[in-house]
Formats: sequence, structure tokens, C-alpha cells
Amino acid sequence: MLPRKSKGLQKIQMARVEKANDLLVTFSKRRCGLFTNVSELSILCGVEIAIIVFSRGIKVFSFGHPSEENLFNFILFQQLEFKRF
Repeated sequence: MLPRKSKGLQKIQMARVEKANDLLVTFSKRRCGLFTNVSELSILCGVEIAIIVFSRGIKVFSFGHPSEENLFNFILFQQLEFKRF
């Protein structure tokens, strides 16, 4: 039997990433994964969902199904109606 070339899938310990370049790469990959999971959740469960992510550089990333703009407007108008009472 041949020895393995890699250690395979291993659990990564959760700790803050110190290097700036590694931090940006990790953020980008995790953001894409997060948006993928949110998309799958909305399709599988048939729910309307929106998510906003802020980067360290104050960039804003958003995802919504069916549309983040419609969902954000819905949330804002619902809050205004609650404040009236």
C-alpha cells in the first residue's frame, strides 16, 4: 500500500488570522461559502433570505433571495410600522 501524500481533510482550529494577505484570502473564500450556503437554504426551504457582510476595508457585500433590495425594503417598512404603534 502506498503512503498518503497528504493528511486529508482535517479540522482547522479557530483562531484569528494574523497575516494581512492570509486574512483577505480567508475572508474571500469564507464569504463565497457563506453566500453559497445561504442560497442553498433559500432554495431548499423556500424562504426569503438576506445577508449583509462588511469587510475590514468597509466594503459591503450582500446577498438576497429573491432580491436583497426587496427584502431590505420589506424589513425597513416593517420596522417603521412597529414604531407607529
